[in-house]
Amino acid sequence: MSVPEQYDAMRESDSLSSATAVLRRRWPLIGGIVIACLLVSVVRHERSSKSYAATASVTFQSATLPDAALQVSPSGSSEPQRAADTEVYIAHSSQVAEGVRKQLHASATAKELLELVKVEAAANADVLNILATTGDPHYSARLANAFAAQYIAFKAAAQVASIEEAQHQLQQQIAGLPVGSAARLSLEQSQQRLGGLRAVAGGGANVISLATPPTAPSGMSLSTAALIGVIVGLAIALSLVFLLESLDRRMKTIEEFERDYRLPALTGVPQSAFDAGQANERTAQLEPYRILRSALDFAAVARPVDTLLITSAVSGEGKTTVAVDLAHAIALTGRAVVLAEFDLRRPMFGRHFNFSSYDGLTTALANGEGVTNLLVKPFSELPNLSILRAGRLPPNPSELLGTAAVEQVISELSSDDTTVIIDAPPLNPVADAQVLLNNSAVHGVIVVGRVDKTTREEVRRARAIIDRHTVLPIGLVVTGLRDAGRYGYEPYESVDSTKADIEALSRPPSRSSSRTPAT
Repeated sequence: MSVPEQYDAMRESDSLSSATAVLRRRWPLIGGIVIACLLVSVVRHERSSKSYAATASVTFQSATLPDAALQVSPSGSSEPQRAADTEVYIAHSSQVAEGVRKQLHASATAKELLELVKVEAAANADVLNILATTGDPHYSARLANAFAAQYIAFKAAAQVASIEEAQHQLQQQIAGLPVGSAARLSLEQSQQRLGGLRAVAGGGANVISLATPPTAPSGMSLSTAALIGVIVGLAIALSLVFLLESLDRRMKTIEEFERDYRLPALTGVPQSAFDAGQANERTAQLEPYRILRSALDFAAVARPVDTLLITSAVSGEGKTTVAVDLAHAIALTGRAVVLAEFDLRRPMFGRHFNFSSYDGLTTALANGEGVTNLLVKPFSELPNLSILRAGRLPPNPSELLGTAAVEQVISELSSDDTTVIIDAPPLNPVADAQVLLNNSAVHGVIVVGRVDKTTREEVRRARAIIDRHTVLPIGLVVTGLRDAGRYGYEPYESVDSTKADIEALSRPPSRSSSRTPAT
């Protein structure tokens, strides 16, 4: 598998880890949104008016009493669903509601009572469920029972009226038939049956379940409201977080730098290593650069790495600090190191060292002076570490760095097995570093990237610039790590014995604690 294919495969396999990294970085925002939604849901639930629902159930019959008495097919619809819908409409009618209003002596109108009641037909049964919902549990039960009673009363009144109408029609038919005829006798028997049914009118609708006052309000419970608040909060938080991540083009992790640069990360530098002041104050923070030094020694097995160019995609990524501290770490091994400042636009060595002279690279290039005479020893305890400053800034840095004299300067600095670390300008804004990438005296490039600083577009543009030049990159140094412990860069210091421990070790054993050796 080629190197690009390797990093493309890494891009696909790290999607889950990238999502996990996003959640880890944004957990304060996620937690804040979830807690806010939870509180809003709970407060809204507690402040909302409580409602209590009570249900009364009644049975109904599709056939009418006159039809049953006359032994004829039902006059209504033969469709069960349509018959049930008819009964629902009757139970929720204004006539029934008006009867309820009179029964309860309610001040509300029939329309207002209907708004408090819902009638549903039970599935696969001739049963109506009358649900009343109010702010008073006792009133809800009374209202549901009143609607059930008035529905039965309405059905009974309708059946009595239907019986009377049927009797009237039979009486007219009987009057037109001769006395003693068979047809007259049959009609008279039907009339007698209708008269007997008047006593049981309304019996087809019966209350099978009276409503009782509910003990708890209807609707969701407090725990359900809290759960909904958490779910809604998570949905909002995750949507917002991944929206912000899609809009934020900055690189967040070492893995993202490796995928987009298609280079291995040689080391990661915690943010704490940048906060120690000048170079002589950062000795305790050199461990990442010792790791980088070891990685370079391993790379030197396959290719020369005596002259290294340190650059970055844009300014502000810490390339100068990396160059300074890498040179310091190499010098601590006893090897000769020259730290050269080739950034002729924004030289930064003055922030890391105390210099009394401004002479440097431009002095050697302009006057033809020997470059070794311009080297400065920053640390008296490290005579093998030398520094070449940029010198006075020229008006044409790119043209000056492209001259053949620059190659001669680098070759002179790297003589006698001296390691040369070149602090170069960033790749994207200016052409200075691109000119140096074609210099045959440069053996390799180390690219510096800073988390939460460099964007994906800047990284891809820098990688495209590197691909167009002859000097090959060695790897990456990722700076500004806030969660350094995730990558194994937490402090691993030696533990000093306390004063009490030292005193305990130096104190002779007491007689009470001494033991007689075995014979």
